[in-house]
Amino acid sequence: MKNIFTLLRLEFKNKFGDFSYKSGKSWAKLAGTLVFFVIILFIAYFGATTLFRMFDKAGMAYEALVLLFTILFVYLIISGTSGTIKVLYYKGDNEILMRFPVTGAQIFVSKTLFLIINQFLSTIVVTLPFIFSYANVVAVPPGYYNMVAIVIVFLVLIPFFLSNILAIPMMHLTNRIRNKFVILIIGMSVIMSLVFAVYMIVFDKIVTFLKDSSFSVFSEEVVAIIKEVVKNFIPTKYFADLLLRQNLFVSYFTLGALMVFFLAGMIAVIAKLYQKTLLKNIEVEGSAFRRKTRIRVRSLNGALLRKEFVQVFRSVNYGFQYFVMACSMPVMVYFCNKIATQIGQNDLGDQISLGLTLLVMLIFMTIITSFASTSVSREGRNFYQTKVLPVSIKRQMGIKFLMYMIVSFAANLICIGILVGTGQMDYFTGLWVLGIVQSAAITLTLFAMRFDINKPQFNLSGEGEVVSNSPNTTSAVALGFVIALLEGMIAMVLSYIATQQFVMIVCSVIAAIFLIISIISYYAGMEKAYNRIAR
Repeated sequence: MKNIFTLLRLEFKNKFGDFSYKSGKSWAKLAGTLVFFVIILFIAYFGATTLFRMFDKAGMAYEALVLLFTILFVYLIISGTSGTIKVLYYKGDNEILMRFPVTGAQIFVSKTLFLIINQFLSTIVVTLPFIFSYANVVAVPPGYYNMVAIVIVFLVLIPFFLSNILAIPMMHLTNRIRNKFVILIIGMSVIMSLVFAVYMIVFDKIVTFLKDSSFSVFSEEVVAIIKEVVKNFIPTKYFADLLLRQNLFVSYFTLGALMVFFLAGMIAVIAKLYQKTLLKNIEVEGSAFRRKTRIRVRSLNGALLRKEFVQVFRSVNYGFQYFVMACSMPVMVYFCNKIATQIGQNDLGDQISLGLTLLVMLIFMTIITSFASTSVSREGRNFYQTKVLPVSIKRQMGIKFLMYMIVSFAANLICIGILVGTGQMDYFTGLWVLGIVQSAAITLTLFAMRFDINKPQFNLSGEGEVVSNSPNTTSAVALGFVIALLEGMIAMVLSYIATQQFVMIVCSVIAAIFLIISIISYYAGMEKAYNRIAR
């Protein structure tokens, strides 16, 4: 047990080790995180309340609760499987831990406890808003809140045990298809685009409902179908039954049996395959240096550019965080702009539609370009190679910049093509928006790259964490939102008092100023800052 708790403390130290009780910066970061979560919880509560009111009007409040539990259940299985693969098998410290005087079982238990604690915390944050919102809309039975803790325990453990059973076969499947880069990226992009499209369609219905309380989202036929389908949602309907204190015996028995069954399956799979799979994975990673490769002659710039694309493609985490987001951006921009323009036309007038379009595209471009804040950090343990290559630092960073520009320009061009083709804007306006957004992409990319040059965040604990936990990424996103809000709001405000041509001129001047500042800040002492980086 001592070894297990020591390993568990190590996991938390790796996750939150940068926090210092004596550091004002750490406390400020914590306060900012708490404020962010409070805002998210408030938005979630408001959205869930609206959703329950829509369903309650059609006599389907219970069905809405089951559907939300179903969505959360599926999400926990997917995220749990991904987290399990990442923490148990692909984390950079596994090879080191296997050299310590600890067993594979102790490593597994410590990492499992870490995952369970994280899962409990995230589930509580996600679940509580719609549990409280349901009670606000529908009359709940006595003891409703007393069942919350029991429901959360079942809701966390059942998907978690199932995720551990699925993790090993999913990991092997991932290894098989990870070299099918294009297929993988396209598949993930299509799935994400479809999910986002469904989300925005639902959001559009919610907006319409809020504007017209007499609006009915569901027909009688749809109501009948939903009620019939929800009856077969096992086990998620039993989560709702437990919460509402109905069918208690059946609910307890079914959920308890499932939890025991998946726990036994997890123990059987892990006992037989965990250590073997872990060792095999370490060996496979090491064997990459022994593979025979075919030598191809490429130009220097072409070879460096290919290296950058391959580096991102070969990581599922990086591929999702960058290429999938870029590929999905046109669909996201189309739906967001459509709804935003609709709201603007109905409430504020046609004048703000240009500013809303600009704001929407700049926000999505901010998300994509924030990936540039890992330009140096992504090199990780291979960073030293960038210093020994007979290639100047400016050229290496220039090639990275070129990759970002290729991706951002392609995403922006497709977005504008869709908006112009669907009649959301005319051709001339589309070209102007393309210029402004691409200028912002250059600006944000240069700032993000310089953030990472100044203070790279090397991390050996696994791919993807470089992006998600990096303060450089946070700074890049914050700056991007400031620029997006500034240009978008100025465009919307000026639309009331000036012509569209004047709005374009002002926004172009602002974009040019930001662009010049970014170029100066990027090149000023860039090589010296890069050379100061020690590994």
